[in-house]
Amino acid sequence: MLVAVIAALLLQQTPAEREIERLAMDGWRAARAVAPKGGALELLGPVNARLKDLDAFPHTAARYAEIAIRAAVAAAQEEREEMMVLLAHARDLSKQMALAGAAPRWPLPIDEIEGELWFEVDQFAEARDAFERATQASPTPNAWVGLARAADKLGDAVTACRAYTSAQATPGLPPSVDLEIAVYLLKCSA
Repeated sequence: MLVAVIAALLLQQTPAEREIERLAMDGWRAARAVAPKGGALELLGPVNARLKDLDAFPHTAARYAEIAIRAAVAAAQEEREEMMVLLAHARDLSKQMALAGAAPRWPLPIDEIEGELWFEVDQFAEARDAFERATQASPTPNAWVGLARAADKLGDAVTACRAYTSAQATPGLPPSVDLEIAVYLLKCSA
């Protein structure tokens, strides 16, 4: 079922939209990969290449992806204020796109991006709030797991248990988090 939905969405995309999606995802992964290394400038080559490629597209979706990737780099470099400004800009672009017909999906919806990046810079209350919004807007496994992790960091076991339970019941759960969920849910039943 999920594969059929994804295939249908891909068929509706123009070649430019498919390329923006590919570049957005590649850039996001590259930006997230430099996070454990503090966003070192010498490691930003792949990120900068994707940003340059995205710049060739006049679409708002490309601008959204570009700003999201730049926010991820700011988070990797512990530049919270810059990250906050970039996230506000990404949220504005997301609202514009939603008003025009479709909120952005890549690299992630805005609330998931905010949750991921606030979590990365150890702002767990902000991460929890963003992931909570994400679970209400579009309850993806990533949003539920993010909410659970943020709630756990804040010592909120009730919310963490609820979120992990919801993640487990959401289609499309990556196998890599099955063990994490199972272990945490053992704590919930105790």
